Amino acid sequence: QFVNVTLTLGKQDAAVIVPSHAVQAGQQGPFVFVVRPDLIAEVRLIVVGRTLGDKAVIDKGIKPGEWIVTDGHLKLFPGAKVKLVKGVE
Repeated sequence: QFVNVTLTLGKQDAAVIVPSHAVQAGQQGPFVFVVRPDLIAEVRLIVVGRTLGDKAVIDKGIKPGEWIVTDGHLKLFPGAKVKLVKGVE
């Protein structure tokens, strides 16, 4: 018989967690597109601590509360105007 088991080995308070599909691979390392308050996209290099299923824990590069792009990466470039779409949190 087989069983699926998930173990909690530790807890990280105040972790920044993003959808793993928002993390892109670049020549200088992993990055995300961050949306500035003026709705302009900027590239931000990040350090991914670990990935758990469809979530990625970000160790460096994103502050809590910042908006990131989760869809439409193929049409996006640094400095592009971003349109906000209501989604599921």
